[in-house]
Amino acid sequence: MASGGNPFAPDVFDYRSKTTFNYFHQLIPDRREIMDQLLQAIQQDETAMLEDIFGADNVSLGIDLTTSAYSGPLMAARKRFAPDPFYSAVDFEGLPTGAQRRLLENSVIISGLFGLLRPDDLIPEYSLNISATVPEIGLLSSYWKPKISPFLNQVVQNKFVWDLLPESHQDTWDDNESYDARATINFYNHDGSVIEDDMVYLGQMMNFIVRGPAINIEALDDWKHPAGFKFSIEKSNLEGKRYTLALVPS
Repeated sequence: MASGGNPFAPDVFDYRSKTTFNYFHQLIPDRREIMDQLLQAIQQDETAMLEDIFGADNVSLGIDLTTSAYSGPLMAARKRFAPDPFYSAVDFEGLPTGAQRRLLENSVIISGLFGLLRPDDLIPEYSLNISATVPEIGLLSSYWKPKISPFLNQVVQNKFVWDLLPESHQDTWDDNESYDARATINFYNHDGSVIEDDMVYLGQMMNFIVRGPAINIEALDDWKHPAGFKFSIEKSNLEGKRYTLALVPS
């Protein structure tokens, strides 16, 4: 994550802060519950427990960022996550104004600490993976699932959904298929195997989606991915409302 931010921005953990930059403010009590359990765990100072929360190689950073999160400077999520390979590949600053607006208004982020975010929601720097286990909370993906799914199902209702979620985030959504269709993407090697480390490719695809705008799979017919992939309808699964799209080397 990027460091820094605005120290005078509205408090995103304040129950009363229903601002433009705190879109899913109904989740504030749940965010505070996670934060309070994290702070209690840090006070207990048990190495094994802290490693389960932050990862064995990330305990010191996790502690530092958690203890300052309530009062730390804030930054829009899209800027905070900008160093991440996916967000870097999206290249928000390089998008035309209309594409930037489409991204801000039509995309949702799943977060270990915040549950759901819009790209312009203000957040502090933090270190908490969606697959972390927090005392009294449990596995974060399981904790968030019943809380964020109703909001997410409402957001995507009657829309075509480009699902660019990492695999670790997929189980956080209890999908009731309120959308018209939901498309996930697989990128393939020349030998026919699926590419596992695909976040840069997905970020570049997000750039294309919001530029288009690409509102259905027909938008892929004549498009060539910057890394040289082309849409293959033969290798894709288009049954029902949940599509798995294949992009193969051209």
